[in-house]
Amino acid sequence: MSIKKITLLFLCLSLVGLGVSYYIFQLDLQTSATGDLLLKLRDGLFYGMSALALIFLILLFLPRAFPAWKKFAIWFIPLATLLFIFYPDPGSGDYFSPYPEQVYKWVSILYVVISIGIIAFSTRKSSVTPTLPN
Repeated sequence: MSIKKITLLFLCLSLVGLGVSYYIFQLDLQTSATGDLLLKLRDGLFYGMSALALIFLILLFLPRAFPAWKKFAIWFIPLATLLFIFYPDPGSGDYFSPYPEQVYKWVSILYVVISIGIIAFSTRKSSVTPTLPN
């Protein structure tokens, strides 16, 4: 399977996740255990999948950068997912901790900035070919 097809597949999956988060946004959720879980899932999917969709869209046009970016994403995405799952809810008496929605935004922004930097660096590096003496 080519890199463009893989990137297109992941782009479609991230857009599906974004659609799921949009659907959860439309639900009228009451405060309960299920509602709190869905709200946390909604925010995590919305910010995480938006960031993934943006990066996969960029990688669709710059497929040479995919291997370099993949080395970063293999460790960052699972760690961010674990942070999104296990980040504590506010109200535990700590007034200085950010709300989960802020953490989702910050981690997603950090992911996009680092990913764009890696993509730009690897694209620039692969476009500059050194000349070897004969």
